[in-house]
Amino acid sequence: AVKRSFIKAELTRLMILSSKKCFYEDSKRTFFINLMRRGYPHEKLDLFAREVQYTARVHVLLNKGSKRSQRGVPLLFPSRYNDVWKYINLKDVFDKITSYWSRNGCSVSDELKGPVIKSLRRTENLFDKASKWNVELL
Repeated sequence: AVKRSFIKAELTRLMILSSKKCFYEDSKRTFFINLMRRGYPHEKLDLFAREVQYTARVHVLLNKGSKRSQRGVPLLFPSRYNDVWKYINLKDVFDKITSYWSRNGCSVSDELKGPVIKSLRRTENLFDKASKWNVELL
């Protein structure tokens, strides 16, 4: 079931990205060749391929994101990577923020009802610093 789902998801992704059927067929062929090199049986690949048809592309594109819109827009908390984030529950932080706003007379917009996500960027490392030094020296 996992292999079938993986193959169907990849074929659907290729279908969405391909503006013409010939592009989709080329991408699918390359994908299947790579899978067969890894030992996937040709018969199973053909069986899974029949479940994803390029003719369904319009339907997939029109329905893409319908589940996402039901979940709401995510609220991002941007920060740098730090081990302390392992111990912080963002749902609790968000609840505290919104309760503070409510106590002070600010209403919470419906756009802020979506999931809360940490957006952590990496910190500067030695490679980053060396790259900056090289740019300055050159």
